[in-house]
Parts: sequence; C-alpha cells; structure tokens
Amino acid sequence: MVGNPNVGKTALLNALTGGDFVVGNFPGTTVEKKIGKGKINGKTIEFVDLPGIYSLQATSLDEKIARDYIVNENPDLILNVIDASNLERNLYLTLQLLDFQKPMILVLNLIDEAKSKGVIVNSKKLEEILGIPVVETIAVENVGIEELKRKILEGGKVGAVFEVNADIEKRIKLSEEIAKKVVEKKKVAKNVGDMLDEVFTDKYVGALIFFSFMWMVFRFTYDVASPFVNLIDVGISRIVDVISGESLVSSLIADGIITGVGSVLIFVPNIAFLFIALSVLELSGYMARAVFVMDKTMERFGLNGRAVVPLIMGFGCNVPAIMATRAIEDRKIRLVTILVDPFISCSARLPIYVLFAGAFFAGMESIVIMFMYLLGVLLALFSALALRKFVFKGEAEFIMEFPSYRIPKLKDVWMLTWNRTKHFLQKAGTVIFVMSIVIWYLTRFPVSEIQYSYAGTLGKLIQPIFIPMGWGWELSVALIMGFVAKEVVVETLGIVLGNPMNIANLISPAQALGFMVFTLLYMPCLATLAAIRAETESWKWTVFAVVYGLIIAYVMALIVTVVGGLIL
Repeated sequence: MVGNPNVGKTALLNALTGGDFVVGNFPGTTVEKKIGKGKINGKTIEFVDLPGIYSLQATSLDEKIARDYIVNENPDLILNVIDASNLERNLYLTLQLLDFQKPMILVLNLIDEAKSKGVIVNSKKLEEILGIPVVETIAVENVGIEELKRKILEGGKVGAVFEVNADIEKRIKLSEEIAKKVVEKKKVAKNVGDMLDEVFTDKYVGALIFFSFMWMVFRFTYDVASPFVNLIDVGISRIVDVISGESLVSSLIADGIITGVGSVLIFVPNIAFLFIALSVLELSGYMARAVFVMDKTMERFGLNGRAVVPLIMGFGCNVPAIMATRAIEDRKIRLVTILVDPFISCSARLPIYVLFAGAFFAGMESIVIMFMYLLGVLLALFSALALRKFVFKGEAEFIMEFPSYRIPKLKDVWMLTWNRTKHFLQKAGTVIFVMSIVIWYLTRFPVSEIQYSYAGTLGKLIQPIFIPMGWGWELSVALIMGFVAKEVVVETLGIVLGNPMNIANLISPAQALGFMVFTLLYMPCLATLAAIRAETESWKWTVFAVVYGLIIAYVMALIVTVVGGLIL
C-alpha cells in the first residue's frame, strides 16, 4: 500500500483487515511500515502499509524505505492509494510506481471529500489511460471495499509505460495532462472549511486560538481527570493497608510493587485525557493549521514544516517522534530535530508535573503544567537555532499539507487514545514493575533505614552536585532512577517517601519548580537514547544529546530555583 501522506492508507488497511491500526488526520502519522492480514474468500492476504511519501526519489528516509521495500521484497500487488480531490499531485507518485512494471490497482480514496469540493473523477477514463484497475472508496465508511477485494483477488494489472524517463518536469506535466482529461471541477459555494481556514490561519487570531486551545487542553487534562486520579489513589492506599506487614514478602508487595507501580498508575487518567484532547485536535484537521500558524516562528529557528510533525508527536512519546524524522529530506534539519526532540514534554513526564503542581501550586496546576510544556518547546526551538547557526548551517524550506476538516469519530479518538495510553501501561507492567523491585531492594538493604540503604548512599553520593538547588538525597536518587524511564521519578519518590505527596515537606515551591525543569530537560530516557543512536547511527550525537541535556537542565533549574525563590 503506497501513497502520499494523509490519503487514508491506514484507514483502508483497517477496512481490508478488520484491524485497529491508528488512523490520523495529520501528515506523517505512519512512521514505519504496518503489516496486517485479512481473508478474502478464504484466501489470506498480507497487506503492508508503507509510510506516506510524495515520490520515490529517496531524498528522505521514508521514501528510501518505501522504494527499497518495493524493489527488494517484490510484492505481488501494489495498491496505490490516492486522494481523489488532489489527483494531479498524487499522480506524480503513480507514474513512478508504474515504472516498476508490477501488478497495480489505483485506489481513489476520499471520494466523498472530493465531491464536496466539486471534484468529479472519471475513474473509467483514468483506468483506460493508466492501464490498471481503478476503484473508488471511502475507507472510513467501508464504501467500495468489497469491489476492491474482488480486484485484489484478480491480481491487478501491469500498467502502461510512459516515456518520461526520470525527468521530473516531464512527470509533473504528464500528471497535469492526465488530471485535465479525467477531472471535472464544479463551482461550489465557499464551504465551512474555507471559512475556518481564514480564521485558524490568520497570523494574530490563529495564534490566539492556538494558545487558547492549548490552555483548554491542560485544563481538561488536570481538572477532568482529578476525580479519577483521586479514586485510583484511594484504591491503591487501601490495598497497601490490607497487604502491609512485617515480613519481607509483604513489604516487597505493598511498599515496593504496589506503591511503586501505583505511584505511576494514578496518573493514567491525566495521560488518557491529554491524549483524548490531542486526538480530537489531530483528527479534526486543526493540528496542521496550528503548524501553519507557527510557520514563521519555525523558520526563524532554522526548521521546516516537516520538523514540526516529530516535535508534535513528542508530546506523546519521544521514541516514535524521533523515528518520524525519517520524513525530513534535509539531513542537517533531521539531525537537529532528533537532538532537540527530547526537550518536548512526553507523556512520561506528565505524572511528575501533576504531582509537583498538585503538591506545591494548588489552584494553579494548569498554569504550571502549561508553563512546563511551553518551556520545553521554547528550549527545543532555541537549541535548534543554536545548532543551525553554529553546527548545521543551511536554509530551511517549509512544506505542510492541509488535511480536510473532519468530525472526529468516537472510534478513532478511542483507538488513538488507547494506542498511546497502552504504551504507558505496558511500561507500567514491565519497566516500572521491575524498577519497583529494584528500588525497593535498594531502599531496604543493607539496612531497612532508608537514608543508610543503598539508595540513600547513592543519593548522598551525588547530592552535593545539587546543593545550589537545595535538593536532598531523595530527589537525587529519583533523578538517577528516572534515567530508565521518566515515570520512575514519581515511583521512586513514592517508595522512598511512602507517599509521593510527602515531597511537600522536603522542599520549597521554588525548589519544586526547579526540579520540574530539571526533569523536563536532563538526559533522555533509555528508550529515547536508543532511538537517537539508531536514527543518527552515531555515538557522537548520542553522547552529545546526553551531555547537552544535562548542562541545559542544570543551568535552567538553577536559574528557576534562584529566581523562583525571590518571587514565590
């Protein structure tokens, strides 16, 4: 399955396989190939959804992945999925695919959106010109899927060969000529989408709306989730009370595993509600407009439109966000984006923000959390500017595609939210579970008094580094453990302090804010470091990411603590 970004390939994959792959309405949602199996008349078919690409020139990593897969894996059939309302642009890739002389089917998806824009495609005529079957579909509504299945069983056809060689201009001209022959455009009244674009993309009004939406997202994340957080907190406390005992086994289960994992699980509602809000904005098509509004700002920091997608994905998890940089053609911009992406607040940091905001800034939680997210974005941008000025010099161009506005479907919001939250829960069941046992052991041995345990000794060993911030050994050991996964910071405090909320008895609000800033910026977690190493193929840049993050984190945390102490 090959096509431009945001043409509905993944929705089509779900329709053909009955799968539940994540569907987005934002260019670059698919960053790796997805494989699904479906049965058609008893025959098992394997479908491979490749990342969205505009061409097979292999100027970006995702284009190389797609081209290499077609050449090396030799698929039985190519499904070229295109947006019916943007036929001319989509046909450029189609002409390249025809050169492979492999069986093909052209899938004219989003027919409903094309008609709403006054675009009518003569699919029979297009079929004659290209020499391959053409099927009209609306993947999200399963329209045309049965006909497509029949065509798949027939095996498609090897299409016509157009003598344009590798000449880009000739291909573009041929795409235009074919589109003129098969597309009829009717005049339609200005639709709601056009009117919304005028508002959302306005330099000033659009920016105001963007920040208003972000404010509402953080209010929603904290306020709506609070009752659920409290409910889980009470439940975990009762379980701990029942299981607690004098034996090592009961201590391991109650004080180690349940307290440790529970310290993180109580924030699942915050994370889930954050993803619900972001999913609605993404699926509605608004997020691409928000990117456009920020275009000039991004340009000033030496980044282009394709860099925005990984940065926004970083709000979920930095690992897939770093993988999403494969779509960036310019190697310098790709490296810069990889190096600054860890400054974007991922979902794993949210429990830290919620804990400290609730303990020290009651009534101002949403403002504090929003400040942390904005600070991360600003430091990512200024870091990008510095790297582009002094290390990776060059120009940055902006390319951003506007998807159509869509009313988010409850199923899609649920699937997008669940898939992102599931990643967090999986870590709770694996990494955090194991770390709970490790931290419990370190806090219980060689003596049960925590400050003389292995954890206490380790914390005291590095605590002098943080004397200027006024943090004790408890926070020091939490930071060390947080290198494995950022959620473990809260987990460690839960085990060390008995209840993470007891942190309010150890430090001041200014010191708390400084600690939040440090956890935002210091070295990426283990999984993110592995992703940086894999994507840069360089230990030099991996070490740079660690050292640079630690320096920025220390300096910023010190500034915030000192200035905060004068204000708070």
